[in-house]
Amino acid sequence: MEVAILSQIIKETDKNWRFIFESPLYDKLTFIPGQLVQIHAYVPGFDKPVARNYSVASWPDGSNKFELIVTYLNGGAMSEYLFNYIEPGDEILYKGPMGIFTLPDNLMDRDIYFISTGSGVSPFRSMLNYIYENKVPFKNIKLFFGTRKHSDLLYKEEFEKFDKELDNFEYIPVLSQEDREGYKKGHVHKHYLDLIDNLEDKPLVYFCGWNIMIEQGRGELKRRDFEMMKDIRVEIFG
Repeated sequence: MEVAILSQIIKETDKNWRFIFESPLYDKLTFIPGQLVQIHAYVPGFDKPVARNYSVASWPDGSNKFELIVTYLNGGAMSEYLFNYIEPGDEILYKGPMGIFTLPDNLMDRDIYFISTGSGVSPFRSMLNYIYENKVPFKNIKLFFGTRKHSDLLYKEEFEKFDKELDNFEYIPVLSQEDREGYKKGHVHKHYLDLIDNLEDKPLVYFCGWNIMIEQGRGELKRRDFEMMKDIRVEIFG
């Protein structure tokens, strides 16, 4: 188990906050973009420490910091603790970073589709910043980011910058409960499936978010003969 100190809280949206931690025992944290950490905390009202997994939203930048973005869930033990109790300077325990929800070795082999809802965009933010900062070559990458409203979009300016500056990258935000000029409307699945149905070669599809979203997406892709691990990779929040 490792120790981290909360250094900053950034209220990205009403229900999605960014928590930036420093790991004081290290000068530099080494991890692979897309990996997660498991946070352990003593939460008021619970006899034992509560543990939750969160994808790291930052990328290896030579510092000893890592960033998590957490969605508030009413009654959720860890989100209640992070939103209502923890303060900058407080310590937490964590394991990781760990996991295999990472980029393929060669990004030039095939197109990649990132599918996310809400804070499920975290690992893709890590991957894209790593690609951008290190000038990693890639074939084509599309980020489909589903939220309810425009005000729920996370890291909007970063993704728009990548859309302008990275050749062959496209940022596709989808709003399910708001009509807004220049934005896709409805559920996120429709928009990437419409593209897949007109492609000759299957892209590698990454899903990150809540279980119900991922199960729906996996089901649609299975009907199109996509296979787990070969064509689909998932990171499930709950």
